[in-house]
Amino acid sequence: MIPIILIFLAFALIHSITVASWFKDLCRRVFGETFMRVWYRFLYTSVSAVTSFGAIYLITQVSDRALWQGPLWFRLVMHGIQIAGFVFGAQAFQYLDKWEFMGFRQVWRYVTKGEIAGNSEGLTEKELVTTGVYGIVRHPLYVAGLIIFTFSPHITVNGLTITVLADLYFLFGMFIEERRFLKIFGDQYREYMTKVPRMVPRIFSRQGKERHNGKNALNKGGPI
Repeated sequence: MIPIILIFLAFALIHSITVASWFKDLCRRVFGETFMRVWYRFLYTSVSAVTSFGAIYLITQVSDRALWQGPLWFRLVMHGIQIAGFVFGAQAFQYLDKWEFMGFRQVWRYVTKGEIAGNSEGLTEKELVTTGVYGIVRHPLYVAGLIIFTFSPHITVNGLTITVLADLYFLFGMFIEERRFLKIFGDQYREYMTKVPRMVPRIFSRQGKERHNGKNALNKGGPI
């Protein structure tokens, strides 16, 4: 268990540093604005991929022990929930430019056209997305990660340790992302926070409740 924790913490530390504002400001001072708007997002994605595969490889080298092996129906149900979580998270990219999100488009624009666009990381999306899966929960990608890890049917010592650590890290990521969006969008994001839950979808929407209350008031002869 200890090696798994150390491997995960090393990965989380690298990832946390590369997304931290102070690290981005340091890179901007050292390498300049062009580097940040063209190359940073691409290099961040590359480092994330390398460290992810490295962590997975190291984890597979650690001896493991099964805690419980469920029946076939249980494993199928759990995998079904995982697939649903993956599909839900993938819907977020209907509202995001996945190539820009990973930094490839910034590099392509610069190499082929000499163009530098977007914000400090070359992202051109300026509007807060509040529709689709973003109208169901505020963090669909993090929620997808929580579902995929939590509903793994392979319950082992290493697997359970990774699930707990990953879930905690996703929750931490939600709070960090909200702080960043509050700085960017301000009151618009605060209003969005009041309407859309962080990670657990509401069964009844706020609009539905308002319509229901309005009907009750009309039936009683009161103001709507």
